[in-house]
Amino acid sequence: MNHKLLICCLCFLMACETLDTVNNNNPDRTGVLTTGTDLLEVLEGGYISWWQGIHDEYPTIALGVAGDAYGMSWADFGAQRFGEEPRTFYNNRFTEEPDYRQVAEGPWFGCLSAVSSANDVLLALENGVSIDNGGPQDESIKAASLFLRGVSWGYLGLIFDQALIVDEQTDLDQDLILSPYSDVIARAISELEQAIGIAESVGIDFTHNFFNGVQLDLSRFTQLSNSYAARFLAQMPRTAAEKEQTDWLEVSNYTGDGLTFDFAPIADGGFWVSYHDYVFAETGLPPFWARVDQRVIAAMDANQPTRYPEVMGLGETPLTEKQASSVDQRLVSDFIFLANNNFPADRGEWHYSHYKHNRNVSDPSFAGNGSTSGPMPTFLAADNQLLRAEALLNLGLKADAISILNNGTRVQRGRLNPIANGASMEEVMQAISYERAIELFNAAPMGLWLDRRRVGPRLDYREVDALGGLQFGTPAQLPVPDVELRIQNKPAYNFGGQEDPLGIERVF
Repeated sequence: MNHKLLICCLCFLMACETLDTVNNNNPDRTGVLTTGTDLLEVLEGGYISWWQGIHDEYPTIALGVAGDAYGMSWADFGAQRFGEEPRTFYNNRFTEEPDYRQVAEGPWFGCLSAVSSANDVLLALENGVSIDNGGPQDESIKAASLFLRGVSWGYLGLIFDQALIVDEQTDLDQDLILSPYSDVIARAISELEQAIGIAESVGIDFTHNFFNGVQLDLSRFTQLSNSYAARFLAQMPRTAAEKEQTDWLEVSNYTGDGLTFDFAPIADGGFWVSYHDYVFAETGLPPFWARVDQRVIAAMDANQPTRYPEVMGLGETPLTEKQASSVDQRLVSDFIFLANNNFPADRGEWHYSHYKHNRNVSDPSFAGNGSTSGPMPTFLAADNQLLRAEALLNLGLKADAISILNNGTRVQRGRLNPIANGASMEEVMQAISYERAIELFNAAPMGLWLDRRRVGPRLDYREVDALGGLQFGTPAQLPVPDVELRIQNKPAYNFGGQEDPLGIERVF
């Protein structure tokens, strides 16, 4: 078996370790898919692979800790090492413990397995395998396959510095090229646009049933595809300087046709589960998992420190006002105060926080427990609107951006004062960043990590502000997993740490 086929097999095997389901992928792509039922089974497995690769506790919790969304000192899910202060590099080595390697391997193999499933379905359709002889069901499956490739490549482009672009026409006997993240995201958006085009050609007969508990008609499928395209463009930059190159007109166009509903597949206790189980309050698990990072609390209450005092480590003054207060009503509705901390002090008091996210309890329509019941929010309509506000602001349409903010969750849920028309560009951008941090908390995987890396300069861990950039040395992207690089006879490399303060330069 050559190394190209081994890549496909690894993708398949990694998925099947966690998916006890039918997935008839085969690297030779021949003689496996013979009926319409086969098409549906393989595509269903591909959607599960993508969902678990991006929305599982790997990589979401570790990168959430890295982005100062959560405080968590436990080694589970790679959280402790991604939360060290000062930050340390991600040691991309096959010899590392599995819990740590999975931060990169989970999304890498999950997304590539999903792409492999989509490729098999598309090739089978080209070879005459059918449900209704090229009718609306076949075309709907084709659109769903292209969408799956689009969101898989999109997240590979958001998370990794480079990735494989392998479609149904790729010759697996040739060397496979790792493409830079900008090319991967460009291809992702192209796939999403093609999916929209095919869905529109089907019209009212279009159906999409591959997300548990969520049925998408033509309108909703198109909206979701447009919003993902906007997310990939807006959150692609690794630095504030790179953000200046964002095509905000394209982001504006996509969000203009984006989500008007909250996209949240339903947990089933089996294949469709999420990281939410470990970051929400009162989910049935013991209450010692991730807390809300102190930077987030300080965003709501300026009197709170942005970094929890290190009484043992640095001899700092203990926090006297443990309970925050805010004019933002979401501090009460979405967060719950806990008087005590339960992380060991010797692992770093900076992990401490007195708050957990409680919106799933106060608003069951927002989320369930992330495991056995309820919705698992991953792309809110508010997210689309905030991306649109950011795009309009960067296009010089400040009044329109302010209008979106004043007619959105800032006022409706937070009960904050409307922003005055005379506010500066910087003040409006700060309001957008605030709303993304608070309203979208736990409503998009790795959201704060993706936002912090692009909003401002890197910060010293002792001098962080509430809504600013990543800490110095935080990996701003992940390397291709060592196991993949070994297959391709390439050396392993790392991101982050003292040698890579911006988290974007390969360190061998």
